[in-house]
Amino acid sequence: MPSSPLPPVVPRRSRLRRAAIALLAAGALLAPAVPAAAVAADQPGRVTRPGKVTPPTPDSPISGKSVPALRGEAAKAAAGAKLGEQVLKRGEDFKAAQTRRQASSSVPLPPWSGSLHTVWGAFPTVVSDGAQATHTINPGISIPSGNPDVVYAPTLVPSGKTCIEVTTFYWQGGNGVGAWDWCAASPGFAAVAWINSSFLSTYTTTFQGLPAYTVLDVQTNAVTNSWTAYLYNYTTSTWDALFTSADTSKLVDPHGGWSMFEVYTDYNPATGEGYYCTETYGTQFHAANLQIKVNGTWTPLTPGNSSVTPPGSVSSADFGCYGLSFTLQTANSHWQVSH
Repeated sequence: MPSSPLPPVVPRRSRLRRAAIALLAAGALLAPAVPAAAVAADQPGRVTRPGKVTPPTPDSPISGKSVPALRGEAAKAAAGAKLGEQVLKRGEDFKAAQTRRQASSSVPLPPWSGSLHTVWGAFPTVVSDGAQATHTINPGISIPSGNPDVVYAPTLVPSGKTCIEVTTFYWQGGNGVGAWDWCAASPGFAAVAWINSSFLSTYTTTFQGLPAYTVLDVQTNAVTNSWTAYLYNYTTSTWDALFTSADTSKLVDPHGGWSMFEVYTDYNPATGEGYYCTETYGTQFHAANLQIKVNGTWTPLTPGNSSVTPPGSVSSADFGCYGLSFTLQTANSHWQVSH
């Protein structure tokens, strides 16, 4: 392990989500055990699945069915009654989420303590009407009870006017894919699908050797600003709905969204790193095939319509963890974080 201490990082997104997750860590949300999955390697950059499967596109059929998940009051109850209230201010910090201070790993850094909240990924610079992405998952991650950390990776917001953030989360209560409703009077988790054997067999394929799901988060009514987040059902080759929400007041929000690796971590004095580092060693996080819908046309994320902090200028120490590496496999439509 390097001897250089890790630096403090200036948070760029609201700390309120961190406080909200503390409620989850207190045991408000009970998740089923997450089974490990044996996954065969495939060709780089290809989405594959045994048998004949139609690849997902934004125009793939809508099934009219829903992803099995906790929803509405059940999801709110599972996440804790105060969770939504404590993230209201987070919406005010959308713009701040798109930039953060980078520290050079070659410069001597002071020790850190307490908590860190930091992100890296791709940030659309245009307002879109939807996004599609392939997100890898790590079913083998098991954050133990008492570990306060939460990893959102990847987490996707198409643009400022969207209602729904779709995130893959890892925390001591379990691993899941959640829809966060930004258009609710009290924003918070509105749907939670646990990453279990049923989810893996229905909604994942193999991407670069890892299980991966495909998400479509799209505006379905421009007048009411209604959005629906779908997950691609690889057994039926159709889109199943995860959650729907609407709010016309967000139509005037001018900023782009994000696709990012996000960490909330506390300092572990036993290791000199964030608690999550031990549990995520040997993992990879990918957001690939990123595309957005602008003026009715779907286009990949590129340097012309989005921004990414160059991987070479991102320090693993910024994330309170030794050994993280950051890669743009395709600028800017495929980012990867490896540990």
